[in-house]
Amino acid sequence: MKLIYTDRSVCIMAINLPKEERQSQIMDAAMKVITRKGFSNTRMDDIVNEAGISKGAIYHHYEGKKEIFLALIGHWETQTFPDFYSRNGKERSAADTLKDFASEVIKVFKSRSHVFQAEVEFWALANQDDEVRKRSQELYEKIITLFELVIIKGIREKEFIKVDTRITAIYILSVFQGINWFCIFKDKKINAEDYIQKSIKLILSGLKIS
Repeated sequence: MKLIYTDRSVCIMAINLPKEERQSQIMDAAMKVITRKGFSNTRMDDIVNEAGISKGAIYHHYEGKKEIFLALIGHWETQTFPDFYSRNGKERSAADTLKDFASEVIKVFKSRSHVFQAEVEFWALANQDDEVRKRSQELYEKIITLFELVIIKGIREKEFIKVDTRITAIYILSVFQGINWFCIFKDKKINAEDYIQKSIKLILSGLKIS
């Protein structure tokens, strides 16, 4: 443990965290700042102040703001669905797995809504930067593939009707993203939890074999 000083001249105790914990701390701070100020208006000093650590500690892990943003894309994934990816769904039906996903989204809306707001910054910068676009495409492809595997399982086990699995997976992702957009723009008529629950019921009513 050592003493460091922020640019606000506040003395704080910096604990020597393991590498992964320190990077997670930096990612959490960066996500909050970028969501609040936007990528272009965010300075490294803003992230330093939010994280409460020295600038040197941040540069030890990342070369600059862009490297942090690229790492943030992967961090967004783990923060948004921290438990969902760890489940393989083998012990649960396809319908229950999709319900699990909806539950994860609801939990994030309730406790860490800023991670969804960060997605807007991903889209904005992806239109300007090829590397960010590539990383964003990889993230969405992973989510789409995950949905496809669930749908394929449902069809194979005769739980779901036969559908184009990729188009259906993209549709499901698009529904959740649409709700995300309405919530970001603070449409007071939108209750995220209610809309997500009703949306997944509607999706399953179209997929299930009657």
